[in-house]
This record gives sequence, structure tokens and C-alpha cells, in this order.
Amino acid sequence: MRRLRYLFVLLLIFISQVVVFIGLSGVNEDGGDFDRKPLGDPGNRRNSELLFGAEAVFDVGARGKKDAAPSSDEPLVGHARETPKRSQGFHTKTLEELFASSTENKNELSDDEAVKRWFGMLQNMTDTLFLDEMGPKSDSICQVPDLKAPAQMCRDEIGWECNMVPAFSSYNPSTRNITVKCPGRFRVNQVDRTESEEIVSRGSYRRKAVWKYYQGPQEIAMETEYADVVCKNKKMQDLHNYHTQFVPKPAADRQQEGRLREVKGQEPAWQPLCILTVVLDSMSRAQAHRSCGLPKTMALLKKFYRGYFSDIPPSSGHGPMSHQSFFFSRLNAISSSTLLNLTPLFSGQLYQDIDMGKVARGIYAKDIKEWIWEYAAQRGYITSYGVDNNSGLMGTRTHCKACHYRPPVLPHVEHGWQKRENEQVRPNVLSGLCDGNHMLHEYILNYTRDFLKHPYPAKWAALDLNAGHRGETESGNQVDAELAVFLEDVLKENRDLVVFILGDHGKPLHKNPSHLGSYYETLLPFLSVLMPTWLLRERPDIMANLIDNQQRYMVHADLHLSMKSLLHYPNMGEVDGAIASKAVNVFTEVIPQERSCEQANIPPWTCVCGFMQKLPESHWTPRHTTMVQKTLGYINAMHSLKWLQSSDTSALGDARTSCLDLHLRRILSVVVNENKDEDLHSARHYVYRLTFQTIEEDTVWSVVMDSDMDIKRVRQITLYQPYDVCWDRRVPLQFCVCNKASQPTPSKLYRPRSVT
Repeated sequence: MRRLRYLFVLLLIFISQVVVFIGLSGVNEDGGDFDRKPLGDPGNRRNSELLFGAEAVFDVGARGKKDAAPSSDEPLVGHARETPKRSQGFHTKTLEELFASSTENKNELSDDEAVKRWFGMLQNMTDTLFLDEMGPKSDSICQVPDLKAPAQMCRDEIGWECNMVPAFSSYNPSTRNITVKCPGRFRVNQVDRTESEEIVSRGSYRRKAVWKYYQGPQEIAMETEYADVVCKNKKMQDLHNYHTQFVPKPAADRQQEGRLREVKGQEPAWQPLCILTVVLDSMSRAQAHRSCGLPKTMALLKKFYRGYFSDIPPSSGHGPMSHQSFFFSRLNAISSSTLLNLTPLFSGQLYQDIDMGKVARGIYAKDIKEWIWEYAAQRGYITSYGVDNNSGLMGTRTHCKACHYRPPVLPHVEHGWQKRENEQVRPNVLSGLCDGNHMLHEYILNYTRDFLKHPYPAKWAALDLNAGHRGETESGNQVDAELAVFLEDVLKENRDLVVFILGDHGKPLHKNPSHLGSYYETLLPFLSVLMPTWLLRERPDIMANLIDNQQRYMVHADLHLSMKSLLHYPNMGEVDGAIASKAVNVFTEVIPQERSCEQANIPPWTCVCGFMQKLPESHWTPRHTTMVQKTLGYINAMHSLKWLQSSDTSALGDARTSCLDLHLRRILSVVVNENKDEDLHSARHYVYRLTFQTIEEDTVWSVVMDSDMDIKRVRQITLYQPYDVCWDRRVPLQFCVCNKASQPTPSKLYRPRSVT
């Protein structure tokens, strides 16, 4: 009997071993299920190959130990190595295994209750997040009044068209050749128009054009990233066609390969995300949603607002979407200055303690500890940053020196296109910001699209679109159609791409800059963030945090910290380097409902929270006039002899300038904002915002100052770019109001000394 029991036990053991063997026959060697479907995106396959090579990882018997670091001398470009024979205890992963393991379960949903809750929360927020008025409700203590914009803010059915010159040349991206159709002689310059911080030739901040002459029609090679093709018309006038292209830089890529491999070796779990930031100059949150704002772009972003739920009934039917969008209603800008807002966005520092001498010379004037593109480069990223209407950062001549790639600069001012901005082509159709026969923004969007297609796994890109900088309400609308197509393309092609789309600030209402709503419009820029759906399913905490933070009070420095944390995914808490002292990571933290301007380290004079009061004219006092007179003294001092001498030593004893002294014609408005977080007796408790008009040229200005008449911000509201024709280059352009009709050109009026 005992022997029978023993035999029965042996039989059970044998059967169990057979069952285990059968089960293992469908299991991959690394102990996990393996999806043998082909990879759907060849770009992602290439990125995995570039990043991981043929990385060695430990098998089941060695789990818990760190992955073997890839060799630093293996080139990223090329095919993966042949799989070596297995050594005892580990095997080499194939690319499919690496990719499958890194994406395993990324499309699995979180628990049903959480998904239902998120869906309901997002749905309930649409009435406020998609509102085209200035003061949507929020669950934050940062409340703003429910203001209505003036009637007829938008011109009906405004259109844009760019055909100032005929298209006589075309670029073939497959051959990188330009076909020039014009007969007779033509010339081509392939030196782009990037400005230098210092004079480089004959009083110019640009390198001289190098012209080559050809006989047309002819096909020529495009050898650089920029080409200016010039043909003559029947009146022997120059006609320009411009072309740009993205050209890879193997040396820069190889340099970053080593850093990329080093970081991956130190952080085996690291999954590099690509990051794109699109800055829309002067685009408020409300304006983006208006019919003359960005209707096509908003329609696309709203489609992605249901991206997480796109494959869940009743939303399913079109397949899963690659990204989920989020909208934010309480991003507080620092006044209406690009410099004041993009500096904390890209560095975490406030634009203060600046070198006024550099300001006068058109150079970026603050010493920055660490730009975010420098931080990204340290982790092996390749970087690109460009501005559509000039060559430098935030309106200066200082370009992104540390960026590996920079979109070419077109001669927007140099060839006179700036003076023809928004010309009427025909009724209800404007030219926009044209350079020849293409919109200015088309060049930089095409370049950035090609950069993001570049087969390198870790890319950081940013671009500034400045169409909205003009005073007209609808000026930013001209980028809408191309921006929507661009975003749809890059999101489709880059499953690991995170996109920030934001305004640096808003702008006053064009038809009524003294309207109370102008201040809220200026201080509440647009912000949307698009996240990969797979990431949100892998990290449901990020999904939950972003939903909550859509209505919370935030500043540009928060976005800086948040963007840096993405460079460490999934270990987003390992950010180091420059970080703003009170910044909050919007991905990993929930912003408190009670967060105030002081808690966000925003200057009180630019705090949007609270209810500003526009004083009736009967309540204006001589003190308000004194405030304006002090502001005029500040403006006029910008072209005083003392200022001219400090900005250019060759001006010693020479006080001649084209800039006019300004005098007050009338005050237009007085607005008072009470900061209740500040002590009642503090100079910052009350902040004054005044607009006024001058006698000279009828220019309109705004000033922000505290109770002690300490000037915080002065800006010209009227369009000051036309003064470029009579501008004294020693003075910041907006502070040089001059007689456009009687003054000679700037080169004749004042030319800086040449560098010998």
C-alpha cells in the first residue's frame, strides 16, 4: 500500500512537470510574454536601435541587478550587433524584446473607477477651459472677474495670403536641389542672415552675403540650410525666393551619442522623451479660443482632449489616439514682456539684475546659470531653438549658442518685408508676415518638423512664432492653419513626444487698450500640454495630477521644472541644476488650491489674482499725473547723453539722436489692483497701471508702479516697429520715437564703430 502511494506521488510530479514544460513552450526566454507583432512605427524602431544598441540584460536568475551598461565606443548609427552566444546567467536582448519590454502594458487602462472619474472631471471642465472670455471660473483661490470682451473683437472671415512675389524656384527635399525657372541670369546666396552680438563687417551684425551667378533655367545644389534666389523682373527689380532645409550634423550627433550612452549606463530605467515647445507671442488664453484666434489648432487640441479615452466605448471607433491634451486656465504671465516670461520658462530664473549696457546693444542682458537646452544636452539630447522673425533669443541678437541646431534666419527686416506686414491683398485678405512667397512661420515649422524626424532618440526643440506681436487682434490667426497641420504631423510621427503650446503673455485689446479686460488678457496667456497616452497609462498619477492642475494657479517657472523632469522619465524626481525656489512640478504634484502669487514667487506688481478696479476719470488725482510724468522722465532718459555715452563710448560729447523727448497729451486710464497678501502699509499692497498718450506721434504707453512710484514695467502699446527707419541704434527700439518722414535711414543717421 505504501508503495502504491509512492508511485502515485511520482505520477503527480511527472504530470506537473509535463504541464510546466508545455506552458514554457509559449513563454519567452526572459520569463515574460512576448508580443511577436511587427513594430508599427519604423521611426520608433530606429530610435530604439539608436538608443539601446544591443544592450545586455540579466535573465530571470539575475533579476533585481542593474542592466549591463552599453559600451561607450559603440556607434549609435548603423545596425545592431549580431547577438552573441549566451553567457551563463544572462542573454542579449533583441531590439524587439527591448522595445516590447519598454512598452509592455502601456496601453492597459487603470482601474475602471479612476477612468470614469477622470472622464467626468475632464468633461465638467470644458465649459471653463474652452471659454473665449477672460475670467473662467476655477477651483483655485486665484479668482479673476467674469469680464466680457468688447463686441466685434474679430473681423469676420479674415484670410491670409502670401504672394508678394511669384514662385520661380522650387526645392526638392529628396535631391536637395533647387530648380530655378526664371530665364536669363540669376544669383544665389547661401549664407543665412543670423545676427552676431558684435559687428562683423562694415557696421553690420550679419556676415556678408556671398553671391554666385547662374544662367537660368537651371537646377542647383542647396549646400547649406538657407538659400536666397534672386531673379529680375521686366523692370529689372530684384525678386526673392527663399528656401530652408534641415541638414544633419554628424559631428554634433556623435558627440551627443557618448553622453546618451553614459546616461543610459548610469540610469538603466531611463526612457528618453522628446520635447517640443511652441511659443506663440502675445497669445492669451481667451484669444486662442476666439474665431480670429486659433480655431483650427483648438479643434485639433480638443480632439486630443479625449485621447486617453479614444478606444473606450462610447468614444471608441477610430482607434486609440497617440496623445492626450490638457488645457490650463491660470498661467500667470509677468507683464507683457517676452524676456520676462521666457527667461523663467527656459532657465527657472527671473529676468532681473540685468546689464543695461547689453540691453542698449541688443544683447541678452542676464547671466543665466543654466539654460534648459544646456541641461538637456548634458543628458545626451540634441537641441534646436529658433525664432521666426529674427535670429536671437527673445528679441535680442543673442542666439542659442549652445543649441546643436538652429533654424535659418530670413531677412525679414533686412529686405523690407517687415514694413509690409499685414498688407491688404484684397477685401478681408491680408498678407501676414510674408517673406517673398511664403509665410515666415512656414519656414521654421518645416525645419522643426524635419528635426523631429531626425533618427536620434532624444530630441529637445523649441520655436517662437511672432505673428501675434502685431497690435491687430487677429494677427496671430495667420499661423493657425499651418500650426494645426504641423502639430498633427509631429504627434503622429513621434509617439514619445511631449508638446507644450503656450503664449509668453497676452496683449491689450486692440480697439480699447484701456479696457479693464486688457490687463487680464495680457496676464493670462494660453497653455496646453500634450502627453503620450501610453505614458499616462503607465503613470496614472501624472494623469490625475494634470487633470487637477488644469484650473490651478501656475507660473512659467513651474513649467521649467516640469519640463526638466521629463528629461529623467520615469525617475522624474531626480532633477538637479537650476530650479526656481518655489516651483511646482505639474506632472508629479498637485498644485494647492490656496496657492497665491507670493507662494509662486511672482512679483506682486504682475499678479493677476484679485479684482482690479478701473477708476472713473472723476477719481483721478494730481498724484496720477505725477506718476505719468515720472514715467515720461524714465522714457526720455533712455536717449539722454548719459545713456548714449554708456551704450557707446564713441558718442562722448555727441548728444545728437533722432529720438524725441515725449510730453503728455492725456491720461487714458488708471487701474488699481489690491494685493491682499501684502501688508496694508506695504508699497506693494496697491499696484497702479496707467495708460497715457503723448503729444509726439500720438504714441500710447502703459506703466506699472507701486505706491512708492517705483516703476516696475514700461512699454509702448502702439506699434513701434515703423520707427526702425529713423531709429538710433544706441537706444532700445520701443523707447526711440522719431520722425519717420524726415529722418534719414538708420545707417546714415548712426552707425556703430566697426570692429578692426
